[in-house]
Amino acid sequence: MQQHQNPLFISHGSPMMAVENSNTSRFLQRLGQQLPTPKAIVVFSAHLDVTDDVVITAGARPETIHDFYGFPDELYQIRYPAPGAPVLAKQIADTFMSAGIKVNLSLTQGWDHGVWIPLKLMHPQANIPIVQISINTRVSAAQNYRYGQLIASLKHDNILIIGSGGISHNLSEVFRQPKTPNGVDMMNQFTKWVEEKLVNNDTESLLSYIQLAPFAQFNHPTQEHFLPLIAILGASEAGVAQKIHQDVEYELLALDAYSFTETGCIR
Repeated sequence: MQQHQNPLFISHGSPMMAVENSNTSRFLQRLGQQLPTPKAIVVFSAHLDVTDDVVITAGARPETIHDFYGFPDELYQIRYPAPGAPVLAKQIADTFMSAGIKVNLSLTQGWDHGVWIPLKLMHPQANIPIVQISINTRVSAAQNYRYGQLIASLKHDNILIIGSGGISHNLSEVFRQPKTPNGVDMMNQFTKWVEEKLVNNDTESLLSYIQLAPFAQFNHPTQEHFLPLIAILGASEAGVAQKIHQDVEYELLALDAYSFTETGCIR
């Protein structure tokens, strides 16, 4: 019998997490040690936001992408040489195409920092094959949810499905001077709303978070860091959400993480 893997949503925070000792970096290290070792990992990352065909990584040895600037040199020296999983990528692509979704199986797309930073902490040996699937901020939340639904069965085959983004992600506000009055309260109201909807399995409200959540646009001026959570909701198949980590960087970047357990199979 195959090991079941609970889908995860992880807030990956600043790239400095790769080299700094923080509450969240320690959490990710522990998480990798506590979870059963998957045979492969599928990731929806905020940093592969594609307008047209869904991109699915299909290379055997994808490169490490340093898709950020202005950070210490040591960050740019890091490599995460985890292998790809071309056979699994083709399986996923076939599933998407059978659902009428156009796919680009990319042999050249590498691991962006939404992939390699959390996984370097969770699995520093870089020995677990990875497939990355793009999100799309130009389509509805419901369509990104559908992406997760299409691969939901993989979790029953010892494949870990991860959404890597941020529960809140207003970088411009972090660096703004003076800051917006009550910004911290606006962030807290939003993250509490998200937690309430998740633990109560209110998918309908979450798919309309832009319209319904308090201060949604303040917390996500652009939507790429929230949509990996929506995709993981789809992959969870109405699973039970449990908050497994809570932290905040720079007063405004919430780093909540969630695990989604099958109904009736809490562990």
